[in-house]
Amino acid sequence: MTETKIFCSRCGVEVEPHKTNCPLCGTPIQNAEDAQPSDYVKKFPDEPAIKTERVGRTPKQKRILIWEVISVSLLLPLLITLFIDLIVNRTVTWSLYPISSLILAWFVISTPLLFPTILPVLYLGETLPPAIFLLVIDKIEDGQIDWFLDVGLPIEAVVAVIAAIVIIGSIKVKNKGMNIAAFILFGTGLICLGIDFIVYKHIMGTFGVSWSLYVLASTVVIGGFLLYLHYRLMKNTKLQRKLQI
Repeated sequence: MTETKIFCSRCGVEVEPHKTNCPLCGTPIQNAEDAQPSDYVKKFPDEPAIKTERVGRTPKQKRILIWEVISVSLLLPLLITLFIDLIVNRTVTWSLYPISSLILAWFVISTPLLFPTILPVLYLGETLPPAIFLLVIDKIEDGQIDWFLDVGLPIEAVVAVIAAIVIIGSIKVKNKGMNIAAFILFGTGLICLGIDFIVYKHIMGTFGVSWSLYVLASTVVIGGFLLYLHYRLMKNTKLQRKLQI
């Protein structure tokens, strides 16, 4: 019969059977035959578990990292476009269009990444840059402001107002789900209706709409179906919870 090895319960050093105390730390040694049934006798030394905690990035750090990657990704084509235009034409001509588009994309993407919880800044960051973009495009064409005041600015106002209604409604509503998608569809249909109305008035000189009615009808039908599914499923969920109680 092999002799059971005894280890110190404190420091893990192997102790000779006749020893009553650990020779290293002096902790009393309890032999297996002297222990009560309820006592725990350690036959093997405890190996301290080495916990390696992996420190992950916070949500803010992740957003900043994404913003940095996107910024560099947009800056590279901007510089390439600018340099090509300068090399070929010796001045800045056609590159103003892609450059202004890239700058617009940078502002629209940067705002929710850098200010996701500040609603006024988020709203201005998503509505003001498109208005400035339309103004710049109008100015680039012939150096004058032609259609911006009659078309660009009213369209931007329609988008800003409807977007504000959709955002506020999505924040205030309870039990978010497919109803948010429905709100976005309704807002998209109304925006198309407003754009069609403004462009029609600018071109024809009279009030009217054309293609936007088809878009509005589609968004209303699909959005209404999503609302029905959302509240139907929510009603069934509430009923199941009541039956389980």
